Amino acid sequence: MRARTAPLGQLCEMDRRGLRPDDSLAADLPFVGVENVAAGTGVLNLDTASRVGVQKSTSFQFDERHVLYGKLRPYLNKVAAPGFVGRCSTELIPLLPGDEMDRDFLAYLLRRKETAAFAMASATGTRMPRADMKALLSMPVPFPSLEEQRRIVAVLNQAAKIERLRTRAAERLREFLPALFLEMFGDPIRNPRKWKVAPLGSVCTLVQYGTSKKADVGMEGTPILRMGNVTHDGYIHCADMKHVDLSSAEKEKYSLSTGDILFNRTNSRELVGKTGLWDGRFEAVAASYFIRLRMNMKIVRPSYIWAFMNNRAMKMLLYRLARGAIGQANINSSELKLLTVLLPPLAIQAQFERLLIRTRKVANAFDSSQETAAALSASLMDRLLEELPD
Repeated sequence: MRARTAPLGQLCEMDRRGLRPDDSLAADLPFVGVENVAAGTGVLNLDTASRVGVQKSTSFQFDERHVLYGKLRPYLNKVAAPGFVGRCSTELIPLLPGDEMDRDFLAYLLRRKETAAFAMASATGTRMPRADMKALLSMPVPFPSLEEQRRIVAVLNQAAKIERLRTRAAERLREFLPALFLEMFGDPIRNPRKWKVAPLGSVCTLVQYGTSKKADVGMEGTPILRMGNVTHDGYIHCADMKHVDLSSAEKEKYSLSTGDILFNRTNSRELVGKTGLWDGRFEAVAASYFIRLRMNMKIVRPSYIWAFMNNRAMKMLLYRLARGAIGQANINSSELKLLTVLLPPLAIQAQFERLLIRTRKVANAFDSSQETAAALSASLMDRLLEELPD
């Protein structure tokens, strides 16, 4: 049985009670900005500084009855159900549920992909789209009884709890690798164990910039790794791939091999030096803002160099080495090849590599289970609504 529907505006209302920055009440209330709301989950992190809060702008009041809907860039899906009294940025709209609407059910309705799509369809602005709240409140939404709403919320809350636990476990697992590196090799800058050292370029058989061919959003051609595909901690995600049309000679020249190191040579200063390790999951090339390094396997293991480059101390060094203007810094191949690396015995590097491979297999399994859990959670409300009793 399908749930009855009603326009969202019949089930809740905007409650935009403004609070001036010089109001005495404002100083006593915690401030929530868009930056404080996690996309997709609505988890609030008040430790994240808000640019709006610093400016002491006019804000809206809210309490435990409200749902905060992020109208700025609605595709980010920022919807929170705070458990405290506070004030929020005017980019967050406090919505007050009516008597027949459960607050948590309203929050889940607003986080549905259908809601984000509806909001984007009527959004104004291109660079910084904002939801048209009048249009959003006209959207028809499922409207089961209060009893059924609360039953659905209980199931969704349990699914969200499982997702949070999996995420936390995956984060702890990834924290293990930097700790393992320090335990086995020591600080890469101070070299307390007096390992041999050498310039990075001397242990490479290939140092090469990626292709400068323009990528295309279509599915024709060879997949190309861009800056966004390598995370700050060195992991490669391939969910959002573009493709590039290459000749046979270009493909032979630029195709990645398993074990190739990808060094992000140009980016914002804090992101220069992002370093990924290609695992050969499919045929691909890298864009020109990467330097590809291929290791001399008789001297050094790629996994060891990957961990070396992603160590916190090395990231700080790379930050200091990066040259350029604000928003666009660079480390070129000549500078990269001169970087000093520690060279522990190959047998110890190989031991580290075996431990890293095992750990990453577990981490990848966690990632896969999280994606599955997230997909199930996204469809769970629809399934629960379809299964309402007659």
